[in-house]
Amino acid sequence: MSTKKFVNYKYKKMKKSILILAAALCLSGAAMAQATQPTDSTGSQVTQTPDQNQNYKKDMMKVKSNEVPASLKTTLQGSEYKGWETGTVYRNQNSDMYLYEGTDGKTYRFDAKGKRIEE
Repeated sequence: MSTKKFVNYKYKKMKKSILILAAALCLSGAAMAQATQPTDSTGSQVTQTPDQNQNYKKDMMKVKSNEVPASLKTTLQGSEYKGWETGTVYRNQNSDMYLYEGTDGKTYRFDAKGKRIEE
């Protein structure tokens, strides 16, 4: 093999090695980016959207069960809210809206008259 052919062969081999290394780096970068995406239990990707109830307690103050308005107490006596005394009732500081958070984690909104506000 002549020197010129040998250098040309080495150059091609080095060029091929660099391209393979660059491709491997791109693939590993893509794999790392993929690993940071949240997935559900089935392995499919989950898109993260801001939860509209994320700050549902913003501007809310806890209300003791003996300070809950009578009309709201009457509503909370219903079977759907059974055991409401052990849950937490909040009052919005800027309005007369109340929020009941049950021990099961469910939340319900009410106006000052005890009427449930559908979300």
